[in-house]
Amino acid sequence: MVTELVNKKLTPTDIASCLAYPAGTLGAFQMVQGQNAIDFNARDPTGRVWEFKLCTRNHGRYRKPVIRGDWLGYVREKGLTVDDVIILTMVEDAENGVGYNIRVEPNLELAI
Repeated sequence: MVTELVNKKLTPTDIASCLAYPAGTLGAFQMVQGQNAIDFNARDPTGRVWEFKLCTRNHGRYRKPVIRGDWLGYVREKGLTVDDVIILTMVEDAENGVGYNIRVEPNLELAI
């Protein structure tokens, strides 16, 4: 089963710092009670595995999750720009358990 976790247009902050992650899909990651970060790997369409870290605030009213780790390296290597669309999916199967895939859909308006 494939579950889409993130499908969003990239913002200047996403490109320059970290990827804002939607709080509504935090349940896809099994963070231990009291923990505010979890490492995970995501495979891109070329087969390369990227090491990301999903982090949340450990204080305040809102958790404001973000993805760090290899994120800025991914942005540079893929040449991502504002308004490109990033798609992160979770893949679950009985044989392999849970895995994550990441891909980008370029902003085609800039290409015309």
